[in-house]
Amino acid sequence: MSVRHQVRNYVEKLFENIKEKGLGEHTIYCIYSPVYVQRESLPANQIDVEEFEIIDTKVNLKDPESVKKFLDRTTREALENEVRGYYLLAMVLDRDGEYFFSSENPIIEELKDDIMDRIERLKEE
Repeated sequence: MSVRHQVRNYVEKLFENIKEKGLGEHTIYCIYSPVYVQRESLPANQIDVEEFEIIDTKVNLKDPESVKKFLDRTTREALENEVRGYYLLAMVLDRDGEYFFSSENPIIEELKDDIMDRIERLKEE
């Protein structure tokens, strides 16, 4: 299986875990962490979420074309970010200020509050 297919499968798996939480059009945040966070198994208190890349995208979960565009774009961004040294750590669905996380990485639990704070600041900008 090619790297592109592996990344697409990973993106789809993360998306599957949050798509049922949505009711229509929502913002989904893709959270990219520096690769060293994964490699070095750092404790959460040594991870600075300010170093994370966060990309927000509006997606209409009831529109298959909107979902396909989101998955295509996220796959492309995940591949591009890996080259830059960033890993797709999680997806976060924003449903009117209520956040639903999808990640295969257990470290995300300890970072959720910091990530939500960062998302709130981005929304204010």
